[in-house]
Amino acid sequence: MRRRTWIVTSVAGAALVGTVVCVGLALVPDRDQASPPRTAAARQPTPTPTPAAVPAAPSAAELAALPLAFHDAVIPGLLDGSDVHPENGWQIATPNEQLVALYASPDADAAPIGTLSATVSTVELPAATAVWGRSAGVNGGMLLVSTPARNRTPGDGGVPDAPSATFAWARAADFSVVDTDRTILVDVAADTVSVVARSGQVVASEPARLGTPDDPTPTDTATYVEAAYVDARVTYAQGNPIILTGAHSSRIPSYGGNAALTALHFYPDPTGSSHGCVRISAEMTKTLAALPVGTPIQFT
Repeated sequence: MRRRTWIVTSVAGAALVGTVVCVGLALVPDRDQASPPRTAAARQPTPTPTPAAVPAAPSAAELAALPLAFHDAVIPGLLDGSDVHPENGWQIATPNEQLVALYASPDADAAPIGTLSATVSTVELPAATAVWGRSAGVNGGMLLVSTPARNRTPGDGGVPDAPSATFAWARAADFSVVDTDRTILVDVAADTVSVVARSGQVVASEPARLGTPDDPTPTDTATYVEAAYVDARVTYAQGNPIILTGAHSSRIPSYGGNAALTALHFYPDPTGSSHGCVRISAEMTKTLAALPVGTPIQFT
């Protein structure tokens, strides 16, 4: 029945077409001379964008000749908050080699300005850093990471303040990157230190003793946990962990034999102020020391 119905319909259709052609003989050219019917153009696949190039990896000799970004170093080419706007990437980047190159730009033709070590100087512990941005490109593109160095010292050029923290671009292929669910928040206005989850949940929090206007604790600063260690020579810590950050005092060029580093540490006197460090309880030092090196820190 289906085949018979189809045949009948075709015949009827043929008769209808024949009628139209007969009526239009005087108005249209012969069918054999008519233009061929148009066919829909084949849809072309959308081309895949070519990933942006990134700087070539420097040789071992080139890396060795570059200045090392460690906590007492000053490398003018490093970036600060006036150059970039860091956003917490909730990621920790660990160098794959002993030295990796740092750049002031993610562009493919950027020249390296320094290096980041896989070891924290003086304490000889494995290093990692926090990720604050990413530029797309081949092999993962470029990462905006924290460095432990300065780009200038307070008082340089007659300017009393200097940036507390610095950043640099680095090739993503030079790091192993993992996600993290924790960040440390130092609220300078509220005099508190907290561990905050990515969901916004406050995991731990307590009052902190901070610096003074003359010796301020960093504010509006993004940095990271550079190391967590115990140093018996620092007697006031009383054997509790010292959490060293990548930040420095914005006002003091040096303190205690170093470049005025900012740390979170125990101090036996529950009153008074620091020289810019964050004084916390022994319990909180242990809580912070349990976080991985490279954990992001935000001073607000």
